[in-house]
Parts: sequence; C-alpha cells; structure tokens
Amino acid sequence: MFALFWTTVLFSLSGSNTYTVASALGRPFCSNGFCITLNEGQITAEAGLCVVLPCSFTTANGFTPKNIVWFKCESWKTRCQDSDIIFHTNPNKVQPEFLRRVLLLDPDVSQRNCSIMINDLTTFDSGSYQLRVNGFQNGRTDGFMFTPKTNVSVKGIKGHNKSNFISLIQGCV
Repeated sequence: MFALFWTTVLFSLSGSNTYTVASALGRPFCSNGFCITLNEGQITAEAGLCVVLPCSFTTANGFTPKNIVWFKCESWKTRCQDSDIIFHTNPNKVQPEFLRRVLLLDPDVSQRNCSIMINDLTTFDSGSYQLRVNGFQNGRTDGFMFTPKTNVSVKGIKGHNKSNFISLIQGCV
C-alpha cells in the first residue's frame, strides 16, 4: 500500500515541470539538527474516507529514533504535546477513538518516514497535527517535538450515492 501511494504521487508529479516530490510535501523545517518535511497547506478530505499526512524527518547526529508519536493539537491546550495522542508505536498510549484508525505507512522508524493514514474520517478529525520522535541520544532516552504542524479539514460527504461511496472507501483500507 505504501509503495502504491508513493508511486501514485510520483506519477502524478512526473508530468509537471512545476512540482517535485519535495515541493508536494513542503520544504524541510530544521531546528537543532532535526528536520521535518510536511505538507505546507491544508489537507482537505471527506468524512467517511481516509487521508494521508505525508511526512519525513531527519535527526541530529547521535540520535537514534525508536518511536513516533502524533498528536492532534487542541486549541485550548497550551502545548500540543498535552493533547490527544492519535498514533504511537506503542498502541497502549493511543486515545481509543484513534486506535486502529491511524496507521504509520512505514513501520520501520529507521527509514524516517513519519507519514500516517487516518481512516474513517469524521469532522472531529479536523485540526492541526504535530509529530514527536522519541529515541536515544548518546545512550540516553530523549525525544524531539517538531514545531511545524500539518492541518486537516474534514468536510461532510456531498453528492455521493451509496455505490460511489463504497467504491471510494475501498481505496483507503
């Protein structure tokens, strides 16, 4: 599924001189040797379907990533990391409403691909999402919360009859 997604992205971009994979995902944002590349605009999706949040990261020298944590930022919380965990490589730490709905596209954290897919979208999934990478720095447990966020807007389903809806969601699973 991961290969199919990236093949689709690459083929859709290959016919254009304007866009590259890097520009489709955004420019890297770096701080203290940690860099993240996220979608720069708002990602719009329809309720009941799925959405992919494309993401990649690099880490500072001496840092070994061990797990990825995605947060759904709540506007009333001071820090996003105080919000709900929607994905964690340890499923026991994920909020129940996101469990089994959010998947990491490449489970090998060492590949530094932090892209996730959220299935069965609801309008409550609209909002900002932020990434934290946990691991080891020089033998000590450490982590890094990336500052940039990616934004998702989930709209209600419009103009789809039941058979169209079923064929649309089959591509998400």
